[in-house]
Amino acid sequence: MSLSARILWLVLAASLLPVPALVWLLLEFRSATTTQARDRLVARASIIASDLDDKIAGTGQLLFGLGRVPLLAAGDKAACSDFLADVLKEHPQYTGILTIQPDGSLFCDSLRSGRALDLRDRSYFQRAQTATGPVLEAAIGRLTGKGVLQVAYPVRDPAGALRFILLASLDMQDYGQTMVHAQRYERMNLQVWNADGSVVMDFHRPEVPSLAAGGAERAFMLQPADGHALMEGSDGVRRVWVRAPLPRSQGADLRLALAVPEDDLRGPVERQFRRALLGVLALAAVVFVAAWLLVEFSVRRHAMRAIRAIGRLDAGNYAEPIGAPYPPGELGQVARALDRMAESLLRQQQSIAQHTETLERQARRDPLTHLANRYSLTERLDAALERAREQAHCVAVLAMDLDRFKGVNDSLGHARGDALLREVAARLQGCVRPGDVVARLGGDEFVVVLPDLPDAAVVEPMARRILRALTLPVETGASSWLLGTSLGIAVFPQDGDSGDLLLRNADVAMYDAKDLGGNRLAFFSPHMTEVLTERLRVEAGLRHAIEHGGLRLHYQPIMDARTGQVSSVEALVRWADPERGLVSPLQFIGIAEDTGLIVPLGEWVLNEACAQARRWLDAGWGEIPVAVNLSARQFQEPDLDRVVDRALQRTGCPSHLLQLEITESSIMEPVEQALQTMQRLTSLGVQLAIDDFGTGYSSLSQLKRFPVRKLKIDRSFVNDLGSNDRGEALVDAIVALAQKLGLRTVAEGVETEHQAQWLARLGCDELQGYLFSQPCAPQDLENWWQGRVAGSPVGITRGSAAP
Repeated sequence: MSLSARILWLVLAASLLPVPALVWLLLEFRSATTTQARDRLVARASIIASDLDDKIAGTGQLLFGLGRVPLLAAGDKAACSDFLADVLKEHPQYTGILTIQPDGSLFCDSLRSGRALDLRDRSYFQRAQTATGPVLEAAIGRLTGKGVLQVAYPVRDPAGALRFILLASLDMQDYGQTMVHAQRYERMNLQVWNADGSVVMDFHRPEVPSLAAGGAERAFMLQPADGHALMEGSDGVRRVWVRAPLPRSQGADLRLALAVPEDDLRGPVERQFRRALLGVLALAAVVFVAAWLLVEFSVRRHAMRAIRAIGRLDAGNYAEPIGAPYPPGELGQVARALDRMAESLLRQQQSIAQHTETLERQARRDPLTHLANRYSLTERLDAALERAREQAHCVAVLAMDLDRFKGVNDSLGHARGDALLREVAARLQGCVRPGDVVARLGGDEFVVVLPDLPDAAVVEPMARRILRALTLPVETGASSWLLGTSLGIAVFPQDGDSGDLLLRNADVAMYDAKDLGGNRLAFFSPHMTEVLTERLRVEAGLRHAIEHGGLRLHYQPIMDARTGQVSSVEALVRWADPERGLVSPLQFIGIAEDTGLIVPLGEWVLNEACAQARRWLDAGWGEIPVAVNLSARQFQEPDLDRVVDRALQRTGCPSHLLQLEITESSIMEPVEQALQTMQRLTSLGVQLAIDDFGTGYSSLSQLKRFPVRKLKIDRSFVNDLGSNDRGEALVDAIVALAQKLGLRTVAEGVETEHQAQWLARLGCDELQGYLFSQPCAPQDLENWWQGRVAGSPVGITRGSAAP
């Protein structure tokens, strides 16, 4: 067989060999794309259901707020209708808002129609008469014929008697049509189903008919969880059905359904598959034809010349070239490449030598600032220490870290941050002597080595000059940044006799300067290592305590200022260390915050506090709410509400027995995120309180938005009572503010009868402090309760000794 025939057969086999694999890949891609399309449909149904849930929840909150408007219960029908009409203007998503009397008659209407209606036969009215929260019903409007969600909220007096029912009709017609037109599938139906298997609403495009549901569809939709299925309808069309329950539908077991014909779902994928398959086959054909032409016109002769040249190169003969004429195309390039091979090998050898030199230079320099890097620093520091040992000189190592450098990158961008680092490098080089070493270790960490010093006394003036140079404003483009630096110093020989030890000790001193507020210098001392070692020991011991049951909860009672009875207790964590005994949280909470251990520690406190509240309830002590402090780090966790819900579910603790205390600073930045977190927590049924109120920077315009029940007055204000008129005025103002906002107040740190009496007269609702009891173990607290029950009731004005 000739060379050309062999090449053609080889090309034919090579061009056809990938075709089965490509076809298999296309089939896999088609299957995966179809699955993705179905998953996107499932995700879309979940998004629509979640959005509808949010609208329902928002309606419940709106009705809850309207139920507390005195005008609606005043009996003035016209004023009530005018007020509801104004509310309807602000909330166009509703078709109407009205109030219903307990006898089922319409009292006032946002549409001011003046119509008389008897609503006793409405299901939502009948359920709202006995409900304590919002009641939901999906229906078709009798007058408009449009789909609406009726949300009824019973408003009751303090005794629990029904005063009236608020009803808001959420417009589903525009919402459903908007959702349908927003989808890519033209024949899609969006339906709302009742729990009895009936279709309440069916939204679709005008050219698409309503979808009749059969037995299979009804059985599928009656299942409670999310799901999807492929079913053939009564019209013979196979459709993909997606089910999404509405989990917060206030007792109305509604389900959302999306139904899309299978052809619409798979149509684009099939077209794309056919185009790709035809493209693969066409490509294989083109490759074969091109190879045949190439073989016929230019391959054979020039291929033989190249084969002979390769044989010469293999034999070590580089002097005899193939020579002109060179064939056109790739074979000509091969011939030229073979002729240049010897020369190319020599050039590559020279290039390798040059690159080696460049890499050696780069290995010793920081690419951004062109300062020495860690490798070069280590070399030059070791050399300086060797000279210092021979000449009895000192060597100083200065470790520096820029304060708030992360803010430059976050606010101005990394390009400005790099410009700032280059400016810092230039200033450092301007402050040192010719023989000194300036290095950048990475990020915003710099090191200066001052070798050949006569004694350690000359280090501080040089360090302060560097600190002043780095404290001046730095221009970064159109912005000016006031730079600050934390600087730590270690000196040879007193602070270490090796480069690694000096660098480590200088770094320890630098972190000490940063802990003191930054923009200052600190010399290394052995005490710093002891502090760091103790901190690491506390961190390791605390981690072990969290994982192996070494934590305990103590409880301090909170007294009702009016009755003198225990209204709740606050849970306070203690660490039962085997070596140091019971450790106060002041010694480890800060470390837990810095290391992130506060998150598992806080979760343990939540679980243990809920479990204790449940134990007291089961033991017959009654419903005793337990207050738990949330750290700022915990409050910023995105799944905080799920952690709280798991604690309640795991322990069986009623949600109203859990109170969460949040500091002012943790909820003020960012406000909107904090508000969303608080709303998710209150939706679980727990109560929220602002701890240490008055010490933060709350904005009153924001405070009124937060769903909190209590303000805890910081102990620093209570301590000033009787000795500081301004402190008394502040407490008076806080109590008055809380009363205006309908919040309860708790005074912390009550230790004297005078403080308790003064706060009671002022109108403070609850008191907490050593006047009544110290924080103690659950058994000790129960003994204290028994002592109070056995003796005569002790009122707030008489006080009670701590156990």
